[in-house]
Amino acid sequence: MHLTLIDNYPIYLILLVIIISIIALYISFNNKAALKATLLESAIDCIMVFNTSGKILAFNPAAEAIFGYEREEALGLTLIDFLFEKDGQETTFLNLLFTAKDETIIGKRIELKAYRSDGSVFPAEITMTSSSYKGKHVYTACIRDLTERKKSEEIVHQLAYFDLLTGLPNRNQFNQLFHDALNNAKHYNQSLALLFLDVNRFKLINDTLGHHLGDLVLQKFSALLSESLFAQSIVSRLSGDEFVILYPLGNQKSAAVQAERIIQQLEAPFQIDGRNVFVSTSIGISLYPIDGEDPEVLLKNADQAMYMAKERGGNHYYFYEEEMSVLYSRRSACEQSLRTAIEHNELILMYQPKFHIPSGKIIGVEALLRWDNHELGSVSPKEFIPVAEESGQIIAIGKWVLQSACLQMKKWQAAGMEPVPIAVNLSAVQFHQEDLVTMILDILHQNELEAQYLELEITESISLNNSHSSMERLYALQRKGVKIAVDDFGTDYSSLSYLQKSPINTLKIGKSIVQDISTSISASSIIEAIMAMSYSLNKNVIAVGVETQEQLTFLEKIGCQHIQGYLFSVPLTAQLFETSYVIHDANASPNAL
Repeated sequence: MHLTLIDNYPIYLILLVIIISIIALYISFNNKAALKATLLESAIDCIMVFNTSGKILAFNPAAEAIFGYEREEALGLTLIDFLFEKDGQETTFLNLLFTAKDETIIGKRIELKAYRSDGSVFPAEITMTSSSYKGKHVYTACIRDLTERKKSEEIVHQLAYFDLLTGLPNRNQFNQLFHDALNNAKHYNQSLALLFLDVNRFKLINDTLGHHLGDLVLQKFSALLSESLFAQSIVSRLSGDEFVILYPLGNQKSAAVQAERIIQQLEAPFQIDGRNVFVSTSIGISLYPIDGEDPEVLLKNADQAMYMAKERGGNHYYFYEEEMSVLYSRRSACEQSLRTAIEHNELILMYQPKFHIPSGKIIGVEALLRWDNHELGSVSPKEFIPVAEESGQIIAIGKWVLQSACLQMKKWQAAGMEPVPIAVNLSAVQFHQEDLVTMILDILHQNELEAQYLELEITESISLNNSHSSMERLYALQRKGVKIAVDDFGTDYSSLSYLQKSPINTLKIGKSIVQDISTSISASSIIEAIMAMSYSLNKNVIAVGVETQEQLTFLEKIGCQHIQGYLFSVPLTAQLFETSYVIHDANASPNAL
């Protein structure tokens, strides 16, 4: 007879169930332990388990890889002993946990500096949790290496607040710095100066030397500004070739000294790729509080003062004055009105003849651009040409001038005028158009004007640039028969070696030199030197701006036979020029003019 329980189950069956349950629990426990071990071993993040004293109990492969310690080396050591700076903020958190059992660190993400076995430091993030391990209270630390994230954050920060080319604070950071400095000046009743700078003729530098060398110029310029700064001043690149200097406590006197210091240091050329590059700047200065009390106004006023310095010839500084607002407004109106000047037929060409002194015959004619706007009135070329160049409108305007001048000369030739070249001034901006040669040759072809009857006048600064592309354009035009003249020769830097090998046909002695003949011995000497040099280089010479008999007599005496100026003729409209100088051929087409 079997022994049974109250529910009639055999005792051996109950014992079997109990044994199976114990086995199942044991297997389950081992499986969980195995699962935990597997997770610990395969985790991507560094995981360490340590007891309440900080002694490391578990150290996974990811931890070995990050810290450079083998598992055997790490086990038994404490977290503080070799992972973190002994006296750092991180140690304070850990000491509170291990000594005072302050678990406020539990569950929080804390950034800290961690140390590898070789002593190198890296940014890390640690997250602590509390759990039990083999029946004991333990802590688990998950540590992530933040090196790549920090690099990404630094890149984002650099892009947001620093100019990539020069390394200077960009417009975003400048706006913040300016706002803070202005608030500080207001709070302590202090002054502040703002200097607005740009690189004179930078577009010319960029176009002639190339964008790569143009970037090097900006880097050199920014480095010079940084070296020239007074204490507490900050320089920033706003955009392109525009820079600003924020000068806390600056007043009129100290700001002037700062500006003079920069201009003086620019007297020495930059050495770039084995060549000397001369750079100058125009500086506008506004002062807080006399010129404005908010960033936008002070920046605008400094910008206006900079344009005034530029109009005075550049390489100068100028303080803001209230009258500049009127000039600035006119400049803006000028730029806007120029956009429709061609469309509204506001541009006209005037024509000034060039003469051969011994015979009195015309040897050429120069087309001079004029602009008459219904709102602005008659605008001087000295005023609107720089605006057209800076805004890029000179490209369309220059093409219109070439087209109109060539068409007019062809009409005069068809009417019976003895063929002579018509001269057109070429802006530095136009000169560096990629399609310049093609565009000019197309205009000549469209108007059926032979290339020998077109003369392009370029400035001395353009002619002295010997970049490959510049020389190629000059030679390409000359090979087709177009004549090249250097305008205002003798008023800028001159290079005899360059002139010797350049495709330049004519040197035009600058008006300012001719007009100083009677008052300056040096002007007379310069003209004589130009004549001697042109003879040896086989170049033609024409004196421009001849207005008095005294000037004419001197020029004849030294052998200058070609002149242009008010003494012989002022610039004329096409109709007046025709009346005075076009001898009509009876066989000419009646529709020629």
